[in-house]
Amino acid sequence: MNHTTRPKSLALLFLIGAFLTGSAMGFAADRAVTRGKTARNDERSPREELARELQLRPEQRVVFDSIFDWRRARSRQIMKVVQPSLNLVRDSARVLMMNLLDSTQQAELRRLIERNQRTADSIARARGDIK
Repeated sequence: MNHTTRPKSLALLFLIGAFLTGSAMGFAADRAVTRGKTARNDERSPREELARELQLRPEQRVVFDSIFDWRRARSRQIMKVVQPSLNLVRDSARVLMMNLLDSTQQAELRRLIERNQRTADSIARARGDIK
């Protein structure tokens, strides 16, 4: 491999990796929304289901819920710091992808991005992260 093809190969590998990561996240988000709808219909949250499966006593459940709340709060703190960098990487990858595609493919990618954003927004609303 000569020196001019290596950067192109690395860029292509990066694009493929970014696309696969985005696709996997979209699939996982879609599954989470579907699972969340089922959980709400059953009136059971994943936390409640786990507590039931573990057969937690009431005093254990109080501590269990506190641990989950603590974890969620710490995760949110971390994401506030990391999210801008993740957004920059995502947006840069999208620009690179758009430059690779023809106008029909670009329109399809925009449609997929919008669909994934709606799914992510739905999950965030279900969690109470946004209203």
